[in-house]
Amino acid sequence: MTLAQKIEQILKDELKPENIKTIIDLAEFLKVKESQKKWDEINESEHEFITAEEQAHLEEVKATGQFIDQDELLQELGINKDEIQN
Repeated sequence: MTLAQKIEQILKDELKPENIKTIIDLAEFLKVKESQKKWDEINESEHEFITAEEQAHLEEVKATGQFIDQDELLQELGINKDEIQN
């Protein structure tokens, strides 16, 4: 039974508390899966936007552990830390 069929079957059944929890769990799973799909698409298209030279620099930074401080990055981008919601 596919995921769509399972959801359809649950919706056809009387909505018991355990079915509602199942629907919520399925929705959360689909949300995570969709989010992961977007990240996969971004990662796959990375080469279109990052030159080989930039990629080499990124690999060098990763290898040497040179990471930029978040506060420095926000300051460089002109973003006030208070504007960002966690």
